Amino acid sequence: MPTTYWSPNQAAISQVETYTFSAPSGVGNTYTATINGKSVTYVSISGDTAALACTGLYTLLNATTSIAPEFTEIQFSDSGAGVLTATAKTPGTPFANVTVNGVANHGLVLTTGNGLVNGISTAHTTANQSPSDVLDPQNWLRVTAPAPPVRGIPVTGDDVVINNTSVPLLWNLDRLSGVRFNTYTRWQNFEGTIGLPENNPIGYTEWRATYFKFAGPAGSVPAGGLQMVLGYDSGGGSGPSRERYDLQSDPVTMTILAAGSAQDEYGVRFLGVHTANTFRLLGGVSLGIAMQPGEISSLTSSSMDGSTLGVGAGVTWTAGSTLTMYGGSAFLNSAPTTLSLNNGAQATISTDGLTWATVNQQGGSDLLMLAGGVITTHNMTTGSTIDKSQDGRALTITNSTIDGDSCVYNDPLNAITWTNATSVKQQVASGPFRFTGSRTVKVT
Repeated sequence: MPTTYWSPNQAAISQVETYTFSAPSGVGNTYTATINGKSVTYVSISGDTAALACTGLYTLLNATTSIAPEFTEIQFSDSGAGVLTATAKTPGTPFANVTVNGVANHGLVLTTGNGLVNGISTAHTTANQSPSDVLDPQNWLRVTAPAPPVRGIPVTGDDVVINNTSVPLLWNLDRLSGVRFNTYTRWQNFEGTIGLPENNPIGYTEWRATYFKFAGPAGSVPAGGLQMVLGYDSGGGSGPSRERYDLQSDPVTMTILAAGSAQDEYGVRFLGVHTANTFRLLGGVSLGIAMQPGEISSLTSSSMDGSTLGVGAGVTWTAGSTLTMYGGSAFLNSAPTTLSLNNGAQATISTDGLTWATVNQQGGSDLLMLAGGVITTHNMTTGSTIDKSQDGRALTITNSTIDGDSCVYNDPLNAITWTNATSVKQQVASGPFRFTGSRTVKVT
């Protein structure tokens, strides 16, 4: 199999767009610059020419107050002859003529209206170039032994490797969505970032693609689908502080061994709707799955150890699936069939009305219920706790077993209702009942 390495080799060159104005046809024509749903408009007055209309819009775009932050990433210049030039202030950062999710021409667009149609013509004078552009062949190196390496983007069937650089993957992140990687490996010596934050640091909701989107093997795929390993150790490196992946509808087995110190709430974010998606989370990494509003994903049985997990309300768990936690903490807004908490694991549930078929707690684990719902079978052993002290919504526990000598139901608001008698085990030396061995207790 060919292996394609992220090997940034492109120079950073500022994008330049040129806009040529036509004269207004009368008073009240509009000349509008729009980006990310935000607009600046000049309205023509008596005596305006193409040059004066251009200067009018240019003046508004260079206002020092009340201008949307998206416009501040662009340097505007006025020729004085009806031509407005827009140049990226940061070389390599695209601001116009960007394709997002298959739709072209996102970013800055200039239009006319209110009686003037097609009054501005656009020329894409200089294309954006960047060492962070995943669609640029100069930023990848394909190795097909014994042939010499060549520059080229990954193609279907390639093993894709991200390693040994600090140059981030930022632009055209969704343009490889149709390429089926054979495997994907991100080494810990990669110290850049992969993807964009949902909220741009200068103060707007990001309009460019934020997730690196690709696909897994086609046809008779390997067991577990795409094998995706993050944090493979090359003998050094602190790892990336941000990773965003969208595997669309293809199955993936994701093993997260390590990452960097997270810039955002979750260092790794994942999207994917195949019902066989599974993860193994290790190494103190934080993983968020479909945690943004409107995001959806699917999962089957998965595990984590000593890390941080967030699962959004838009996640669907496969029937019979189990989330097993060996330490660490999880913020859960959707319910697997079985939740297993071990070794001091901590889980918080904040979405109301969910049904949890089985919850098993042991080894000093804690379950914080900030919602109501139903736990059909609940088992607590060896120093575990369920805490309902911060939320008064009704929680129904149908069947339950508890170690009476070390486990606690903390329910000062009387929000928990036990449908059936609770089986209490071990020696009970304090509380409303005291005994040794096992007893069946009806709690009302």
